Amino acid sequence: MKQLKRLFLSLLCFTSIATMAQPGSPQVNIINFTVKNKLPADVSTWNTVPGSLIMVAKYMGQGNVVGTKLILQIKKGGARVCGSDLQSSIFLDAFQTRNFSANELTGYLTQCPKLSPGSYTLCVQFYGEDRKEKSPEVCRPFTVEDDVQVQESYSPPQNITPGNGKVFKSEELKGPVTFRWTPLVPKPKEPVTYRLKVWQLMQGQTGVQAMRSNTPVVEKDVNNITQAVVTNIYTGPCKPPYLCDFVWNVQALNKEGKPVGSSNGMSELWSFAVSQYIIQLDSIKVKCTAQAGVYSFSYTITNPNAGPATLNVFTVTSSVPAGAIISSFLPPINTVINAGNQLTITGTITAAPNLSNICIGAEIKDVGNAFWKASKDTCINVVPCRCDACDEKNFSLTTPSPSQINFANNILSFTQPITVGSVKPVKSIKAELVYFEMVPENDFCIPCNKDAATYGHFTNGTNSLQWASTTPQSPLNINITTPQMTPCCSAVFKWCIRYKIEFKDCTTCNKLVCYEKKKEGCVQNH
Repeated sequence: MKQLKRLFLSLLCFTSIATMAQPGSPQVNIINFTVKNKLPADVSTWNTVPGSLIMVAKYMGQGNVVGTKLILQIKKGGARVCGSDLQSSIFLDAFQTRNFSANELTGYLTQCPKLSPGSYTLCVQFYGEDRKEKSPEVCRPFTVEDDVQVQESYSPPQNITPGNGKVFKSEELKGPVTFRWTPLVPKPKEPVTYRLKVWQLMQGQTGVQAMRSNTPVVEKDVNNITQAVVTNIYTGPCKPPYLCDFVWNVQALNKEGKPVGSSNGMSELWSFAVSQYIIQLDSIKVKCTAQAGVYSFSYTITNPNAGPATLNVFTVTSSVPAGAIISSFLPPINTVINAGNQLTITGTITAAPNLSNICIGAEIKDVGNAFWKASKDTCINVVPCRCDACDEKNFSLTTPSPSQINFANNILSFTQPITVGSVKPVKSIKAELVYFEMVPENDFCIPCNKDAATYGHFTNGTNSLQWASTTPQSPLNINITTPQMTPCCSAVFKWCIRYKIEFKDCTTCNKLVCYEKKKEGCVQNH
C-alpha cells in the first residue's frame, strides 16, 4: 500500500512538472514595439516613413527560439482589418534577440487595402509551431489622416519669374524663356511633379477665363526642380481673336497625379505680354524740397523701338495720400525721343507733406504710326521729409526775461515779451505750463491745502493759454495760481512754460522757457 501511494505521488509530481513545462507563460518577450502616431493611408508606404515601425523581441529561454511565427494585424474598434494570420505566416529563423525593421514588418501587411481616415491599433504576437501563444499580444494606437488635409498642409508654389505684368519684346519671347517658382513648403517626403501651364488670352477674356476655357499653349512637367525653360511661346504677330497677352501658373502633383498643397497645389495666376512697341523705364527719383508739400523728381525713359517716338502722356496715376499732381516738368509733351535714346524728365510735384508713395505714368507714341503706343506706370516709395521749419535758419523765438514777476494773493503775475522771427505768417501763440514747483521755508508754511492738483495752473483753471497773432506781437500777460501760505513764510517758486507758435501753413515751432521767483518772508524786528 505504501509503495502504491509512493507511485501515485511520483506520477502526480511528474504531471505537475509536465504541465509547468507547457508554454502557459510567454517565452518571447516583446521588449520594444513603437508605432508612429500618424501614418499614411497607404500601408505599402510605411517603410518610407522615418520611425514608422520598430520592434525588438527577445527569447526568454536558453539558446535560440525556433519554430515561431509572427502575427501582425491592423485592428479598428477591436476588429481585425487586415494583416497576417497563422495560416499565411512563415516560420521565423531561430533567434535569441532580434530587431524587426519597418520594411520587414510591413511585409506582413501586404494584403492591406488603403485605410480610410480614423483611429486604429497595430497588434503583434508570437506563436509557436504548435499554434500556441509564445508572447502576449501587444497593441499600439495610430491615426490615419485624411489625404486631403495632409495635402493641404503644404504651402503651394509661388511664382518668381517672369514677373507679374512683364512685357517682352517679340524677339525675347521667340527665344528660350525661363520660368521659376518656389517649392512646396515644407518639403514633402515623396517626389513632386511641377506642372507649368501657359495660356494665351482671347479678346474680352480675363486670365481666369482663359485658364478655364482655353487650351494651354505650354504644358510642361518637371520632377523635383523649380524651373522650366520654354521656347517659341510667341511665333508671330497676334491675330484676332487672340491677344498678345498670356497667363501662367504652376501646380504641384504627387506621384499619383493628385494636387499637393493648399489652393489645389496651384500658384497664383501671373501675366506677361508681348509688345512690338514698348517703353523702357530706367529710373525714377522723388525727393523733398525746402518747401513742405513740394517735391522734386526725375524720370528717365528709353525708346527701344526702331523709330523715333514722342512723349505723349506724363501724369501722376495715384499717390498716398491721394491728391498729388505734377505741377511742372520739362521737357514738354511731344518731345521727340530718337530710337534707342533716353529722355530724362524733371520737375516738381505738389502733394501732402506726408507723401509716402507715388505712381507716375508715361506714354510714348511712334512718330510714323500714331497707333503704335506704349505706356509704363511705375510706383516709388517716398522717403519721409525732414521738417526744417524750426531750424535756426528759418525760425527764431526771442523771449527776454520779464522785467518784473509779482506775487500777490497767491498768484504769480508777469508780462512776457515775445518776438517771432520767420518769413511765414504767424497764426497763433500758445503757452503750456508744463512744470510747477514750490519749495516753502518749512512744512508749516502750507497749513491748509497741500493738494498739488489744486494749484500750479493758469488762472483760467487749465495749463494752457492761447493768443491770436498781432503785428508786432504783443507781450503775453500770464498769471499762475499758488497754494495759500502762512503769512511771513518765505518760498521759492519754479515753473516752465512751453511757447508754441503755429504758422498759417499749419506748421508749429516751440521753445521751453523756465522761471524762478523767490518770495521773501516778513522782516523780524529785534
